[in-house]
Amino acid sequence: MSRTPPATLTPPERLRQRLADARPLLGPALLWCTLHGLLALLFFGAPLLASVERLAPSLRPVLLAGGVVQALFLGLLAFVATLPLVLLGRRYALTMTVAVALGVAMLGVDALVLSSLGFHINGLVLAVALQPRALAETGLAPHELAMAALAALAVLSFDVWTGLRFLRRVQRPRRVGRLVALLVLITAAERLTSAYLVFAHGGAVLHAATTLPLQAPVRMNTLLTRLTDRPPASGLRLGVSPEAGAPAASIEPSAVRFTRRPDILLILAESLRDDFFTPQVMPHLWRRAEHGTRFLHHHSAASSTDFSLFSLFFGLEAQRRDAVVGAGRAPLLFPALKANGYRQAFFAASSVDWMGLKDTVFRDVHGGLRTDYEGRSHLRDAEMVKDAVNLARSTPSDVPLFTFVFFAGTHFDYDYPPRSAVFSPAWNGDGGLATARVPAEHLKARAWNSAYEVDTKVEELLTQWEAARGTRPLVVFTGDHGEEFREHGRVGHASDVTELQLHVPMLIFDERLAPGEVDSVTGHIDLVPTLFDLLGDTHPPEKLGDGIPMTRPDPRRYLLTTIGWEPRYALIGRELKVRFGAGLPGTELSDMWDRPLPDAQERFAAEAPRILRRLRGGDAEREESPEPTSTATTPPR
Repeated sequence: MSRTPPATLTPPERLRQRLADARPLLGPALLWCTLHGLLALLFFGAPLLASVERLAPSLRPVLLAGGVVQALFLGLLAFVATLPLVLLGRRYALTMTVAVALGVAMLGVDALVLSSLGFHINGLVLAVALQPRALAETGLAPHELAMAALAALAVLSFDVWTGLRFLRRVQRPRRVGRLVALLVLITAAERLTSAYLVFAHGGAVLHAATTLPLQAPVRMNTLLTRLTDRPPASGLRLGVSPEAGAPAASIEPSAVRFTRRPDILLILAESLRDDFFTPQVMPHLWRRAEHGTRFLHHHSAASSTDFSLFSLFFGLEAQRRDAVVGAGRAPLLFPALKANGYRQAFFAASSVDWMGLKDTVFRDVHGGLRTDYEGRSHLRDAEMVKDAVNLARSTPSDVPLFTFVFFAGTHFDYDYPPRSAVFSPAWNGDGGLATARVPAEHLKARAWNSAYEVDTKVEELLTQWEAARGTRPLVVFTGDHGEEFREHGRVGHASDVTELQLHVPMLIFDERLAPGEVDSVTGHIDLVPTLFDLLGDTHPPEKLGDGIPMTRPDPRRYLLTTIGWEPRYALIGRELKVRFGAGLPGTELSDMWDRPLPDAQERFAAEAPRILRRLRGGDAEREESPEPTSTATTPPR
């Protein structure tokens, strides 16, 4: 058939001609893209197998088959993404094969990033990679990098050449629309199956089902609860994993040896942000802090309670929660305390039932958890204090106690009795939805009053405990996360990685820790190694988890935090904070108080190698460079 010269065609006719030229190539192009999508199994096979091995044998074939479907989806995605190139007519073949080759190269790079950093490529990874000094962290010399680039270019060129020959010689499939619809249906079925398995078997399934890139996590817990009339798995199902009950740390509890055994009181307050710790709001603890150690830049691991408590007791970063508790792993802390003769008790006026913590973090406390307190928050707190004091009185003095108390009064709606109505005007606590019309300062005044009441109850607990036991316990006081009062347009927490939602007080009272203030960045993941260090255990911190002892803080450290339920993160250092992940277009740079920095890009470029080492799992190394002079040691409020 003769072709009309392009010069004589109108624009619509020229477009139709190009589409006609490209249409015969669509079937082979779909097949080519699908074959390249399957290459993801080669790149991500090792992490997929590792995540599936944590599951019961009966689940492994289903998740592996799901991995194949996910790879087919990546191929379909490449085909759809390159469809606009048909407007180029005959040049569609070349441009499509080049785009697909580049996409496969990105898959390979993403696989390397995942194996090295634990993240898929995101805004932070790209920003760090573009910094001049970041390439030095690869350990490759410039000529080695050049050789690697040439080898990659050769492979890509060969792939493009092979693709062009493939498109010219292969004539099938022809019913492209039906095949695309079939792939869409298979992908949807795989996502729905994954959602059911997550509902039935917990977070380890979700971790395995999102190993390959660009796999949107699908949860249908609410719908499936209504359909099946049973609750979803609380992150953990016994028998799902061969690792169920195994400690998450790399040492056995029996190997932990404490050289001293003081009573330990771990006191947690709901939604208590750091700037509430003032002599006006919390006078009793403020006075006690003169003889204790205050960590000025302490941050929760997450702005949501369940992820925060996971990090507190496991000593692991919060984004590892689903994989760890979903596989049935247990915290090292509790069995280690038991092996060293401690009696353990856990009192939670802030109920941990609905968050699944009874079946994950506190599963192995063997009846030592009480969380069935009733009534208003301040009444539940009062009953909890009575239980803790009775425990102190009834336990022989030669039996050391580890006691966890979780105050609820500072959680919304910030409950307190009349004796603590210190700050006014304050919201009266009526009508939760009505808070949209309540001035922010009234909300905060009510929250201050609730913190004042918790402070009073903590003082009562400590005074009566010391009288009953005849000695001062090792005391740790902190908040599970912070709270916002419309500073960023919202009230509450678990919505972002802002300073207000993550920065919490941290006080430690112990004879082995010098009184004073520590201005290094610390976090909830540091509690376990800190306790072990104070009690005399000599295992290196990396054997215990992700944290470092607060007794030996690192001023150059970057702490990784998250929302928890959403993959949005922040790396927090004393000089720079980097926010990245879901809902953010790239990376956001600020100081630790979320204030803009005039030299943010310069700081980021200088810190990129250290950030890269931090993401790769190495500790924040103490370098010979001079310790920085902090520009953000006081809050803006």
